[in-house]
Amino acid sequence: MAMLLALVFSSASCVLLSAAGQASAGAGARIAPNREIILTSEERALVLKGKVVLRELPPLGPKGRTYEAVGVIPGSLDEAASVLTDFGRYAEFMPSVSGVNVRERDGPHSVVEMTLHLPLGTKRQYRLRYTAVRYEAGFELGWEKLDWPGLKPSQTIADTTGFWNVRPFEAGGLLVVYRVYTDPGYIPLGLTGIARKMAKHKIPDGIVELRERVRKLSRPGVN
Repeated sequence: MAMLLALVFSSASCVLLSAAGQASAGAGARIAPNREIILTSEERALVLKGKVVLRELPPLGPKGRTYEAVGVIPGSLDEAASVLTDFGRYAEFMPSVSGVNVRERDGPHSVVEMTLHLPLGTKRQYRLRYTAVRYEAGFELGWEKLDWPGLKPSQTIADTTGFWNVRPFEAGGLLVVYRVYTDPGYIPLGLTGIARKMAKHKIPDGIVELRERVRKLSRPGVN
């Protein structure tokens, strides 16, 4: 999540958010059960075909980028929530995640350390606080970056925040929104443009992999 994006926009999100939902870099971790999600007719047609819609939003900080992806997956809310909060198994299916250490669980809150191996031989580590909430209309998992003393700037990212929002889709299945803001911090000279391009186009993979994971959970034994 801050966890899924390739290269510097790694993090381990609605097609349109209300203005209040975009107010600050920390907004991604603030759970919003009534978060507004609007699909255009073109976007609706794409997600009904199994596509993942990718959008770039105004950045929440001077150096970062904000992206969101939206798609439809099968299964139930309980199954999707179970997969998304099973942090210890992220390395099995989340793109680029190679290691996870769950440091703490306290009710809806979890502190998780992520290790990502990324294109161009890049490795990044960071510590996140996740907040999970199940509400009447769906499920939301938000995160924010915590300090990790001892890491050099070249070993981590400057900042990240975001959320997963999952709710029933009136046309069937679950509508999933993945939104992430990431400030990559240190990038080797000359690689900024390449890193951002690769990161942007990697974002939809998070929903694709979640879809496959939930599909296997809801239909055990089916390949």
